[in-house]
Amino acid sequence: MSQVATFFGFSRKEVQEAIDDLVERGELTLSENGRLTLTEKSSSYFTELGEVPRLSLLRDSTACLSFDLATFSCLGKDKFSDKWKAGIPIKVDDENASCSQTHVRKHFQRQFHEILQKGFLSKALTQDDKDSPNVYTVNSVNKIKQMPVRLPVHFKVDEDGRNVEREDFENLKSSDYVHAQISLELDNRARPSNFGEIAKIMVEIGDGDTLKLFDSKGSSVSLQFFDDLAKLESNSQKKRTTFIGPIYSSANWKLLQTHLAPLIKARQESKSEVEQTPFLWVAPSDPYWGMSSSLQVRVSQLLEQASTKEKKLYSPTIYLPVGGPDDHRTAQQWKREFEPNTSKVRGLTEGFLGGSVEVLHFEGEFVVVVYHVSLRDSYPVSFPVGFISAEKDVVSSIGRILKSYVEGASGFEQPNDCGLISKIGRIE
Repeated sequence: MSQVATFFGFSRKEVQEAIDDLVERGELTLSENGRLTLTEKSSSYFTELGEVPRLSLLRDSTACLSFDLATFSCLGKDKFSDKWKAGIPIKVDDENASCSQTHVRKHFQRQFHEILQKGFLSKALTQDDKDSPNVYTVNSVNKIKQMPVRLPVHFKVDEDGRNVEREDFENLKSSDYVHAQISLELDNRARPSNFGEIAKIMVEIGDGDTLKLFDSKGSSVSLQFFDDLAKLESNSQKKRTTFIGPIYSSANWKLLQTHLAPLIKARQESKSEVEQTPFLWVAPSDPYWGMSSSLQVRVSQLLEQASTKEKKLYSPTIYLPVGGPDDHRTAQQWKREFEPNTSKVRGLTEGFLGGSVEVLHFEGEFVVVVYHVSLRDSYPVSFPVGFISAEKDVVSSIGRILKSYVEGASGFEQPNDCGLISKIGRIE
């Protein structure tokens, strides 16, 4: 006792109280030679000689975490958007949502150490690796709200033009259930093959090159011919480039910018007044068009590039398919998707070039044509393939077809141009 008192600087009374307390708790005892020594219980507190003892400590912590309703994987502390935009919702069992608190409690306990290691919990629980909790209990789970979580899916084809199996989702414990629900939703949205109709349109507008990308049966795309065509186009005097995929994908948008950027620069530097050239973007009636977060980024960019503080460089208008001037429901859906850019978005009665062709037309300069081909026996979603051309005769020819439809009518006093999307179906 005297050695302990000297080491800690305790009085005799203080050291007596401290030692008596430790003896009562079974953590200190007297050896046969009368010296104080640790018991078996207190010896277990130390992992190494000279280390700080590890003692049980009750810690209370609260965390706000997100779990998906399909697999109940912990997605961390990220805050997700409250809006469903530019995506296809997949359904999960109603029981998952109604009993989510019970499921989350169970899955939290199963994933506890992984959640702890990822730093999703309070720093007080994770500040020392040697002092992390071994025994834990969940006091209560409270559901705050339900929000959409976005799972990007990339649809790809291999070198032979065959569909490639979708990749698993890294942030989910298991992707099987989600993939099954995605397949079910895609199957519900699938449309009959439209290759025959699109082939006729290709012939009508004089586009024989894109037609050659498809095999003789019109069931798949030949990437070998696509590569050969790309080489021919790069060495040709024709100002045309064929591409695969949506125009708003990164690679294809860069291709569009190689035509648009020089025009913008020239018009900015021009001292003369620049004509407000129409730049029309006509969307197709395709269930998968625009189902990407990239679209609104491209739309915003296109609208921002249209003018500077000094002058207007071109006049952009986006046409979206609607059933007619009274199709308020579709118009409202488009409005939610395109906010806050609805001032340049108008409704166009469905049917332009059969409804499966997308066109971006910069008057007198260049045109983009994208065919959204449905080949349900070969691909789970529509296959976008098209070209961009700066050939004057191609630009003017497609421009005439586009202008004729936009300025035309589907019936008596029913113009195809249904006006601003925000006003369709509204009673003034």
